[in-house]
Amino acid sequence: MLRELINHGGKAAETTYTAASDMKTGMGVVKNVNGTASFPTEATSANIFLVDKERILTGTNAARTNLSDYEDEFHTIKQGDFVKLPEYDFGEKFATSEYASGLKDSDAGKTLHVGVDGKWAVATAASIYRFEGFYMDAGAHKLAKIAVLKDAVANG
Repeated sequence: MLRELINHGGKAAETTYTAASDMKTGMGVVKNVNGTASFPTEATSANIFLVDKERILTGTNAARTNLSDYEDEFHTIKQGDFVKLPEYDFGEKFATSEYASGLKDSDAGKTLHVGVDGKWAVATAASIYRFEGFYMDAGAHKLAKIAVLKDAVANG
């Protein structure tokens, strides 16, 4: 799940890339010259885009109404599907359900990077993404809140 908390509106998100593998919205990816978006080959915070997709129901789900933001079809991306790749700038904040299992409340204030699995984890080098703790979205979904800093900062 990707939830935009503070977004400077009016920006265009790249939509011509396809997923290089199965993924979930809120994961971090890099763009490849072959037109695919994939997980980085090593943990990084450079040139990261977040995976998102249009919320369009298919098949029998198209007849359903009043769906939760957490409907699985809204967040599951299969290899070859087109993806939206928003990039977040200084001052913006987002929240995601796609974080490493080792991320904990006491890591609040530390910077994050994206691992080779596309999940957010505590950074080992300077990063512009700062973890601001967890919060419960809709009372039942634990999301990691991430702020985008102006300058990259290393964890001390």
